[in-house]
Amino acid sequence: KIPASPREHMSAQTLPLSLEEFHKLYDGAKPAYEYWDGKAVQKSMPTLLHGFLQFLIMKMLDAAAWNTASEVRLKIVPHAEPVPDVIAVREQIEGRYPTSAPDLCVEILSPDDTLSQALQKAAHYIQWGTECVWIVDPDKRTAWLLQKGSPEPTWIPPEGMLRIGENGDCSSCAFCRGRQETQSPRQAHLNR
Repeated sequence: KIPASPREHMSAQTLPLSLEEFHKLYDGAKPAYEYWDGKAVQKSMPTLLHGFLQFLIMKMLDAAAWNTASEVRLKIVPHAEPVPDVIAVREQIEGRYPTSAPDLCVEILSPDDTLSQALQKAAHYIQWGTECVWIVDPDKRTAWLLQKGSPEPTWIPPEGMLRIGENGDCSSCAFCRGRQETQSPRQAHLNR
């Protein structure tokens, strides 16, 4: 369950919002609202640095032959509809809203976001079938890498590299398997 935040929907009613009510109230809102277990939680307003980093991550993944999208509502499970900052998949992104887990989800922290909340979201993405999750803290110039099958997040220091797969070889992660014939594994890494 995502922790309460000041942006959480405060309703006079004690019953949770249905998905229909959620969409009626919050579709099109900027910044976007996410649906978590009957609650509407508004995403933080992105900063200029957040927006630039989001653009840069997408460009680098696009250059490595991944299909990317930003701020897309995921409709994977019936009790949650998160909106990751970036998603990336090996195949084409199908439908208006993805209904299966993307290969990669990226969350970029804004000043009002907490690491614990981002780690909880990342754990949900992994539970739903996402291979890798990157949590990027642009102010601290650090990141966290979470991978399917690995119980603990890995901290990436400022001088480190965000990568997919163990030891940077990408052979252990399905996100990069299949791409090695056409590109160097380093092309899928983000040099920090």
